[in-house]
Amino acid sequence: MLLRQSKHTLALPKVRDLKELKMTLAERFDQWAQQYEQRGKQEGLQKGLQKGLQKGRQEGRQEGQQEGEARLLLRLLTRRFGELPADTVTRIQRADLPQLEAWSDRVLDARSLAEVFQPS
Repeated sequence: MLLRQSKHTLALPKVRDLKELKMTLAERFDQWAQQYEQRGKQEGLQKGLQKGLQKGRQEGRQEGQQEGEARLLLRLLTRRFGELPADTVTRIQRADLPQLEAWSDRVLDARSLAEVFQPS
């Protein structure tokens, strides 16, 4: 007969019959199931937080890059064409990164402010 050895010990209370032993074991299994379920929830929460932090960092970097690109474009346009109309400033501040990059590429070749914002 082979006996399975475990490093964990199972402390069971003294029981009077098999029915009582069965009920005690069932309670222990329920406790263990709840412990593992709780552990799984905690691990899932930690993974979710890590993903959330990663996503937040990525969005923060993208937002920072977008703001920097907008500020640089505003400086270049002001230097090249003088004071900018308020609606142009607002348009630049609300633009997404690809649009800002496209406008920035046109600054050096444009003969007027309108040429910078013409559709390609």
